[in-house]
Amino acid sequence: MKKVLWLLTILGIPQFLFVGISYCEEGIYYARCNLKVFKGNYITWVNWQDPPTCIPVGTKLKVKRSGSKASLESAETGDRYTLDIGAKGDEFLEKYVIKKQPVGIDSLPKEIQTSIKNTTAEIGMTKEQVYISMGPPIGPKSARTNKMTYEDIMKINMWVYAKRRFQNINVFFDPATGRVNRTEGIWK
Repeated sequence: MKKVLWLLTILGIPQFLFVGISYCEEGIYYARCNLKVFKGNYITWVNWQDPPTCIPVGTKLKVKRSGSKASLESAETGDRYTLDIGAKGDEFLEKYVIKKQPVGIDSLPKEIQTSIKNTTAEIGMTKEQVYISMGPPIGPKSARTNKMTYEDIMKINMWVYAKRRFQNINVFFDPATGRVNRTEGIWK
């Protein structure tokens, strides 16, 4: 009897110890915005605006989240990516991917569709359209968005995007309409 108890104890302890370590949450999501890909397969919360590749908004993705990182796999192509979310929690992951399929850009005016495909912001675009096009900003001038939710970002009327080191793109929104009224920075 003692041998059986000892064996059960030995077999049970490793399982108990490693339960929290291997925890990951997995599911099917859709790209909420154009996701900028660097260094082969890396997506960062800094969201540099000069990427070699981009995962288009609406792309169906298999997502496994673990802490402040997530692995993304294209459901169509099988391509794999690593996403640095910038903070732990679903509310931060939802800045990049969402469970419900986003509104298709096909219903938007042609010039807005072109801006989204080119990952740029134009005068007159709404905050949601800029977000779909360019993704989350790195912040307003005085803060960083890595620990802000999508809803927090939507309350800000001046977004800063990192183009290259020490080169930013600023997008200003009219507080009354929520539409772009000015942009600054080096786009090309």
